Amino acid sequence: MLRSGGVFESGLKRVVPDCKLGRLLLQSNVRTGEPELHYLKLPPTIKNQQVLLFDPQIASGAAALMAVSVLKDHGVDEERIIFVTYIASPVGLRRLNAVFPLIKIVVAKVDESWTKRWVDQVYFGC
Repeated sequence: MLRSGGVFESGLKRVVPDCKLGRLLLQSNVRTGEPELHYLKLPPTIKNQQVLLFDPQIASGAAALMAVSVLKDHGVDEERIIFVTYIASPVGLRRLNAVFPLIKIVVAKVDESWTKRWVDQVYFGC
């Protein structure tokens, strides 16, 4: 996800220099709070690939659900998706796992006392 998932990009390119990258920009609607797809550019061979989906945080899980749905709509099998995140709330993880039980989720920290927009506050000061 382009929103903040780009922080993973330089490390990934160092480890897997020939990986193909796509972009997915989701932003929350200011009135409804629901995620909206604003930009999408996927590699043409994405259907046959293992897909790492990066997002630094999962709060409610709404954006994660939409991102996985977009990939599935473009032919990616659920079993081929690995969602990678720094920090997640238990609620967001439960929602993602309930809707898409076949994806793998890699999370560095599950935070019970979730701080909204944690990455934005800590790294970008907003």
